[in-house]
Amino acid sequence: MERGRIEYDKLRLSALETLLSALAGGAVGGAVMAVFFRNLFPILFLAGLGTAAGPYLLRRQRIEKRRTQLILEFKEALYDLTVGLRAGKSLEGSFIAAYEDMDEHLMPLIWREWGLIVSQIRLGFPIEESLMDLSRRSGIEEIRSFGRSVQICKRSEGDIAKVMDHTIRLLTDRMEIRAEVRLLLAQKRMEQRIMTVMPFGIVVLILVLSPDYLAPLYTSVRGYLIMAVCLVISLLSLLISRRIARIDL
Repeated sequence: MERGRIEYDKLRLSALETLLSALAGGAVGGAVMAVFFRNLFPILFLAGLGTAAGPYLLRRQRIEKRRTQLILEFKEALYDLTVGLRAGKSLEGSFIAAYEDMDEHLMPLIWREWGLIVSQIRLGFPIEESLMDLSRRSGIEEIRSFGRSVQICKRSEGDIAKVMDHTIRLLTDRMEIRAEVRLLLAQKRMEQRIMTVMPFGIVVLILVLSPDYLAPLYTSVRGYLIMAVCLVISLLSLLISRRIARIDL
């Protein structure tokens, strides 16, 4: 059972994925520096940084994608849990019934995690501890909130079915709002990527059509300073735009 646990902030890339992402990062870094500086040393320097950053960025993207998938699957699992509670089953029985109705192929992540929780229930472990463990490994606030709600209900010994039903509705509403915001931001993120690539495309176009027009920027100290400032501004605009488009609900 311990071997079935997933640490969602950790992910290993295959050797091929590491190699390809490193090559892609190095190519992008070298190409960007080649646009701003026609000098071998800075090109190799940024290509080296890109090579090192490529696997890291791919890993972070995969981790975020896996967390997003877990949130969506957890929302669907809460719907199944609500059905059991409304039918008059205990919280433990509702967890087991929800797990039995899950499709491993449609909900692979939560099916695995829910199976661990059900196994611990059958061994006599408290549900809230299993949920808090999952929230710690996944870093998802909704799972942490749900675990705390279960913990409070267990201590208060109130109408746990009614309280859980209300809590689940609030959490699912919040997750739906998060999904809607992400959908609205998808178009803005695409516009951000276009605006990020556009200056590089314009410079490359001028270099191809009229290389003499930008020649002073690559042959004088003043030109190197201007290009360095442009590179810094481009990087800062990329970081700021990514920060603006990132909204944590």
